[in-house]
Amino acid sequence: MNTNLQYTNFKESMIPALVELWNHDVYQSEIYAEFSEEDFKNRFLNNPNYDENGTVAVLDGEKLVGFGCAAYHKNSDPSTSCGFITCLVVAKEYRRQGIGSKILSLLEEYIKASGRSVIRNYFGAPMNLKWYVPGYDKHEHAGAPAVPYNTSYYFLLLANGYNVNGQHDGFHVDLTKFKMPQPVIDKIKENEKDGYTITIYDEKLHHGFDEMFDALQNEGFRNAVHNVLATPNHDPLLICQKDGEILGFTGPIRTEPSGRAYLAGVAIHPKAQKRGLGKTMFCTLCQKSKENGAKFMTLFTGSDNRARNIYLYAGLRIAQSFVVMRKELK
Repeated sequence: MNTNLQYTNFKESMIPALVELWNHDVYQSEIYAEFSEEDFKNRFLNNPNYDENGTVAVLDGEKLVGFGCAAYHKNSDPSTSCGFITCLVVAKEYRRQGIGSKILSLLEEYIKASGRSVIRNYFGAPMNLKWYVPGYDKHEHAGAPAVPYNTSYYFLLLANGYNVNGQHDGFHVDLTKFKMPQPVIDKIKENEKDGYTITIYDEKLHHGFDEMFDALQNEGFRNAVHNVLATPNHDPLLICQKDGEILGFTGPIRTEPSGRAYLAGVAIHPKAQKRGLGKTMFCTLCQKSKENGAKFMTLFTGSDNRARNIYLYAGLRIAQSFVVMRKELK
């Protein structure tokens, strides 16, 4: 073990060295995306929850050989909220010397000093890392939902007392090859005979978003839709309606600069469920997104979320599994 290493807090002047380390030893072999200096600064240093005291830089002389960052939401109650390990990397030639475990220990002490007694690594973290779907040319998702399963980071956490506390799966579909399944086309026609149609939301013709979200008891969907509608010249929202009443939504139809089709969610009013409306509406979104220039779609959902059946039906496949990893601090 190298006993001459220095463990200190990360400084802004170290960004070029960290970007070089990350892009050489993580981006080249893991699912995480590369960093530019500007991207790292925006994602970490410019984040209001970033604290230099929650970072660890490992130096061998003047060479940066390791980095870690812990964080928590500064406006949260320490007695009821958790901390997060947002990022950890050790240069390949310095691994298996206990450096990763040492970084982890120092980050845990930082979280513990804040009054928090639990670390839980999942998408609720203040900073999340972009990742790429394996086997495709930069088909990206903006944030990893948890710790990638069976990776070196996963095994490091496992070896240091973290346990698996849930699973999320990252889904992907190549929209350039998407075709509406014939059973979906048939189901759409069948539902139309009963008055259920899939269309673009028009505030002059349709009503009932809040009533649907009340019935679903889902504030996340309510906020997502309200945020879309609050934007001037907002992106189109797909809905399922009957006699003007909104009974489902998905979308919005939005193509990100990367070519990714955006998805805020899929929801069906309880009184309109069991008719295949979720599947037909989501497949329609895939088709509309393709027509809007999207090349792919990525999303994630919990392993016990029934919505995964909709995604699998539409042709999405699990590209990467992630696990929520938790540790109680003593």
